[in-house]
Amino acid sequence: MFKPSHTALIALFLVIACALPVNAAEKVDRTKPVKVFILAGQSNMEGKAMVSTLDAVIGDAETRDTFKHLKPDGKWAVRRDVWVTFLDKPERPKSPNFGPLTVGYGSPKQARDENNKRYDVATIGPELGIGWVLGDHYDEPVLLIKAAWGGRALKYSFRPPSAMPSDEEIRAEVAAIKQRKPDADVTFESRKQGYGSDYRAIISETHRALKDIDKYVPGYTPKQGYELTGFIWFQGWNDMVGGGNPDYTEQLAHFIRDMRRDLKAPNLPFVIGELGAGGVDANEGALTFRRQQAAVADIPEFKGNVAFAKTAIYWPKVPDMSEKWAAFRAEAKKNESKPKDDPTRIHPGDFYHKNWVLKYKEDLKYTSDRPYHYMGSGACYYQMGESMGRAMVGLIKK
Repeated sequence: MFKPSHTALIALFLVIACALPVNAAEKVDRTKPVKVFILAGQSNMEGKAMVSTLDAVIGDAETRDTFKHLKPDGKWAVRRDVWVTFLDKPERPKSPNFGPLTVGYGSPKQARDENNKRYDVATIGPELGIGWVLGDHYDEPVLLIKAAWGGRALKYSFRPPSAMPSDEEIRAEVAAIKQRKPDADVTFESRKQGYGSDYRAIISETHRALKDIDKYVPGYTPKQGYELTGFIWFQGWNDMVGGGNPDYTEQLAHFIRDMRRDLKAPNLPFVIGELGAGGVDANEGALTFRRQQAAVADIPEFKGNVAFAKTAIYWPKVPDMSEKWAAFRAEAKKNESKPKDDPTRIHPGDFYHKNWVLKYKEDLKYTSDRPYHYMGSGACYYQMGESMGRAMVGLIKK
């Protein structure tokens, strides 16, 4: 089966996006400044849901009405009143880096075909729901600047300048790391430089995109101008695991203050997306962390300008596969225990693909990733984005 190259996929995406009709409801007022929003965080802001999982809910009678506007007439809707740029750099060659709002702006991802061969697939993150809500709210063009990187923590690489540890604390950390891992390639200088590196990268990415805003918003003119209008933060997994981060609330409060100062936007509305992995019935560690997040919006100085957006309520409703998984694992272990020269032994990867992926294809079509990535559910990512977008609109109206 032919699979297109990365370059071909990007070219095809841009051709399709330019060919599809603008949403009939769009009326873009180009006499007013572009509304600019920063979407920052870690892997779940990147987006890990395969677009095919949206197809699944659109094709399901129970959910079709909720999502059918995303694919009217059998084609993915494209909004040319909302534009997206996601780390438009050569290091991200596997997916479209910028263009009009539609599917495809998630993290680069691969799936396997019927023959268990890898190929690139389109993905989404919260930007789709966020952009749809903001596009409906504004007559002006909207630009979403995504600045997100997987596996990052507020207590380290997102650490804001006003909450940095002392040099003595950093030296103690390096000594502890060396004690655990004598061969670790870490020095005081490298550890100190790592603190806040992604905080600084958000600032850098924002300035880079705004410098080239005419590239990302077609028809933009300097006379029209732009306004930095809001900041949406969706992050937390790496601060919740490994013992947690007892200082998260304080550090995020510093993050908001510092980001407003460094972006020269002292009243910038700020939305915190709830870490909703596991849903409303998540474990106590997750629930504790959510309380830490929510507490930021309750700080008196942030009343009316910081909002906490619920996401756990959108945890994907998928079939219970636990019994089927247990049965599969039992058979898989039998297969793996056979001598490697046994002609009846199947390679573990092929066994998994045949006896799990293909066998339960219908059950699995709603998900595409692990639980900490919201099961890779397009429905979940879209609705979480809507929640964040509505929270932002609520702040803007105040």
